[in-house]
Amino acid sequence: MAAEMSFDMEPYFLMAQYVQKQCQKSGWMNVDECSDASAVGVVIRIADRQYAREPTTIDPAVIKAFQSMDAAIAFTMTSVVTSAIFRQITPNQKELKVKSRATILPIVDTFEDLMLSVSMHGLTGTAYVIRKPQLVLVWSNFVEDILSCGAAIDELLCQAITSQNSSLALLQAAAFKSQTSLSSFAASRPGSILEDPTEEVNAPPAAYFSTTTEKSKEAYDFSDLENSTISSTLKPRPMILTHSLMVSMGLMVLVIVQMGGISTLIGEIGVDGSYARLAYLLMIPVSSTLALFFFTTLVACLFQFFGPVKSVNENTRYQSAIAPDPARYPRFEYPHITIQIPVYKEGLKGVIAPTIESVKAAIKHYESIGGTASIFINEDGMQVVSPELAEARQKFYAINNVGWCARPPHNKDGFLRKGKFKKASNMNYCLDFSIRVEDELLRLISEYEQENEDITVEKENELYAIAMETILASDNGKTWAAGNVRLGEFILLLDCDTKVPIDCLQYGALEMFESPDVAIIQHASGVMQVAHNLFENGITYLTNMIYQSISYAVGSGDLACFVGHNAFLRWKAIQSVAFEEDGKVKYWSDSHVSEDFDQALRLQIAGFIIRLASYHNGGFEEGVSLTVFDELARWEKYTYGCNELLFHPLWKWPFKGPLTPLLWKLITSNVKSTSKVTILGYVFTYYAMAAALPFTVLNYFLTGWVQINLDQYYLTSFKMMLSLLVVFNLVSPIAYNFLLHRLGKTNFFKGMLVTIKWMPFFLIFFGGLSIHLTKAILCHFLSINMEWASTGKELEETGFFIGMDKIIKDFKYMYIIVFLLTGMMIYLGAYAPTGWKINDFTIILPIGNQLACHFLLPVVLGIF
Repeated sequence: MAAEMSFDMEPYFLMAQYVQKQCQKSGWMNVDECSDASAVGVVIRIADRQYAREPTTIDPAVIKAFQSMDAAIAFTMTSVVTSAIFRQITPNQKELKVKSRATILPIVDTFEDLMLSVSMHGLTGTAYVIRKPQLVLVWSNFVEDILSCGAAIDELLCQAITSQNSSLALLQAAAFKSQTSLSSFAASRPGSILEDPTEEVNAPPAAYFSTTTEKSKEAYDFSDLENSTISSTLKPRPMILTHSLMVSMGLMVLVIVQMGGISTLIGEIGVDGSYARLAYLLMIPVSSTLALFFFTTLVACLFQFFGPVKSVNENTRYQSAIAPDPARYPRFEYPHITIQIPVYKEGLKGVIAPTIESVKAAIKHYESIGGTASIFINEDGMQVVSPELAEARQKFYAINNVGWCARPPHNKDGFLRKGKFKKASNMNYCLDFSIRVEDELLRLISEYEQENEDITVEKENELYAIAMETILASDNGKTWAAGNVRLGEFILLLDCDTKVPIDCLQYGALEMFESPDVAIIQHASGVMQVAHNLFENGITYLTNMIYQSISYAVGSGDLACFVGHNAFLRWKAIQSVAFEEDGKVKYWSDSHVSEDFDQALRLQIAGFIIRLASYHNGGFEEGVSLTVFDELARWEKYTYGCNELLFHPLWKWPFKGPLTPLLWKLITSNVKSTSKVTILGYVFTYYAMAAALPFTVLNYFLTGWVQINLDQYYLTSFKMMLSLLVVFNLVSPIAYNFLLHRLGKTNFFKGMLVTIKWMPFFLIFFGGLSIHLTKAILCHFLSINMEWASTGKELEETGFFIGMDKIIKDFKYMYIIVFLLTGMMIYLGAYAPTGWKINDFTIILPIGNQLACHFLLPVVLGIF
């Protein structure tokens, strides 16, 4: 066994020897330039408390420091360059600033101070300047990257020496106190705030957390920031009113059309004196809500042709098209960011692992500029999948230094996973666990500080482990968790099938700092394709088109939307709009299917800003639905969510009325009036699509049997269909591609060819939604249970017979409706008695189009 272990370790020792030789060749291990030659060497982590080192006689203090860092590899650099640095820095200096690179390297006195710094702040950057014994410790989470990190640090130190401003920067940095004990996790619980770093630096860590309401309010006192020199040099973000003008004009057109109809009714009453036709006026509220999106889209198309577009590529109140400039903040202390990723049964190798690798690359970059970040997985599948898969996940998380928390399965020992879509309750459970661990840790630290002057790295880690075990024990085994579950000042919320830009954490932290009134920065996303089949390609085009349209609307002055992922969240803002339900504080509404929409409304009603960031140009990549079955489920979920945000189920109407309190809060809030119209217009779009088939069937009978008695005020389905085709299939695509041409994103004619290629796809898809959306609305009104799992992230086995099985299983009731209506049309068109026949082409075409699209949707888009 010993021989086998020795053989397993041999590659690590060989790698340590190789790295040492390369460092010596580069002049990075010149022992004559430091005061202790035994501290010069390379250390590689093999397993827990097992290390390969070269030379083997390296100072144990280096090993202890490396152990506290939890890095993959590190080496100590000593050279003529480092000697020059140590001759320049002052005795009390705690930072080495390289202004030309907007980078700060921390300076500590000894390896023990390094351990304390890592304990309090986490790892910072990729190197530490250690005054005794005058060397630089370079580290990396990836063994293969250590030499490139060394080269980068060497170049950085050279720039620090040769920079004209380096002396001034060094003198400024000397003003900082030693042993700053401000925890990078200081914003990890309700009511906690980051203290001023110029205050007493030896205060106990518990002093940086507060449970009082007054302290929570202090966290949003931005007067110091607004009066600072940095803030005063920022270019003001203008409030763009183009969107307000568009919505106002759309409402004007809607009113003019409705007044035209009323004028027709008045004229007819003047002719025959029949006031019965005034009953048509009862339909004005319904027709207005359903037509609202139509008219605002029509006006938006005109603005895309002729309106201003400059603001789309600029920073405005609700949009960031230009990334923050890091050079503006050479002394900025990057805060800790927690990357929160809800997970269910997705594949580890195909879905979760690529996402973690992408996030780790971003964390590595963030650490290289002085920030710290951690990954917090909200594991809803750990206790559901097989023991083998659960063990594989746990090992993967441990290897990649990922913190995680998992709750029990639904109905196990009476435990309930609330919600029809479990994401919100999953996040609530894990956030609650994190806060309880943080509270227990602060209690333990406070007790320890009462009897001891200071706390060591080992002791703090020991207390954290005790706090974690205490909370786990209090849950009586229902909660599983491991790793770092503490929360930072900001949270990057991701789906588990995501790729992120390498510099996203840096820009997210800077923008949150620049705009303290921003609660959410929603990033416009690209698409991470998996299958590259017909359906995924079509949904990819639709997703890109939606994000571009959102960017145009927000750049024109509309409120930004929050889609529930690829977004930075200000943790204190989320806490400030939390609410109590079932005896627990909840940050996400698990009683709403659209928890992201609910969160956005609560934040905006509270006065916070949600901002859209587009400067990564699709660098955030998200997965889309791989099958028509998943996409239909998404549209059903959205429709159900919109209906529950507006209306109570029918059985509650006698007691609570039809409208929800959230809707009343929105209507009476100080949110922009035109944005209220936009929000309601978006919601009513789902009702319009759901009403397509029921209204067409009603119109079929009315115009077929009693057309002679219908008023001129009545608009037939054929006229409505022509209007929709002209606006959404002709004017809107031309305007959209003309907008892209004006923005310099694509050639107009090439864009039109792509749009024309996908027109049949979307004609079938949107034409076949009505029954499915109607089902979702009726299920909510009638309190019929509907639940949705997460969208499939990996392409499953497909084929004709597999597809047919799914169609028969999931669409049998829809096809019964389609076949019954088709049979009815055939009978009334050919075999019905005289006077009952309906064979007018303009009456048959609208309902025929709807039935054909419903029939083709699962077949054409689901099998082929």
